[in-house]
Amino acid sequence: MRAYFLAVWLLGAVFLPPDSSCAQDVASGIDPEALIAQILQVSAEQQAKLRDAVFDAEYIEGETKDDGQLEEKLRFMKRISIKYFPDTAWFHEQYIQYYKDGKLKSDEDCQKEAKERLEKKRRRGAMDISYPMIRPFTPRHRGLYTITYQGITSEKIDNYTCHRFTVTAIEPADSLINGDYYFESDGFHLMRVDFSPSKLVKRSMFKMNEMKMALSFGPNTDNIWLPKQFRINMRAKAMWVIGIKVSGTEEYRNARVNTGINDKLFEVTDDK
Repeated sequence: MRAYFLAVWLLGAVFLPPDSSCAQDVASGIDPEALIAQILQVSAEQQAKLRDAVFDAEYIEGETKDDGQLEEKLRFMKRISIKYFPDTAWFHEQYIQYYKDGKLKSDEDCQKEAKERLEKKRRRGAMDISYPMIRPFTPRHRGLYTITYQGITSEKIDNYTCHRFTVTAIEPADSLINGDYYFESDGFHLMRVDFSPSKLVKRSMFKMNEMKMALSFGPNTDNIWLPKQFRINMRAKAMWVIGIKVSGTEEYRNARVNTGINDKLFEVTDDK
């Protein structure tokens, strides 16, 4: 069976009039609706250029200390491949190396850990970097959100002056997000999103107390903006476990764009 990534947060909506979700910023002289139109145009132009991408990824998981530093417990080296289509994307990740407490584990341990993590991801319907973060701004999905223009950031973010928008789900759901979006002011590309599920998962045997994520982007040599770093902080409770805390950072490097990835890479069998 052909496997491809179906975005977890794909919901249809009736488009609401622009004034109902993003009022004009009279004080700054900036029309948020015109700004959003430009953002969507830039996103569409980039999508037209991007057929596929392959990244070398490094994921570090551990505990965040009081000084904000991440104390490493696990490290994975991966290869991530994405094939883009107008309304979805195919996603594949291969685990290359596995380190635990700084020590390189065997290939067998690596594949065992990879299988467990991929199965958990599948069961939870977790998102990945193939998800189009611009989605709340699109006409099809905008009716699900209130979008508020917050103006130009007082300080640069990664050396970029940015427009900031706050996105809030109108009806909280664990399939929708709340977040702050930052678009660089020169080219209107999305450069960072700080976000969380608008409603945390609560089940009889599992309760999520916090889920904070951040995804940043940067340009390659052809000015195609690609994922650069993903961060996650999660706190939860599960049966027989007092508390679950996960802090992780994934870096994406050496992006290869439009290399012509073979479709067979995204096929799945019963054991994958």
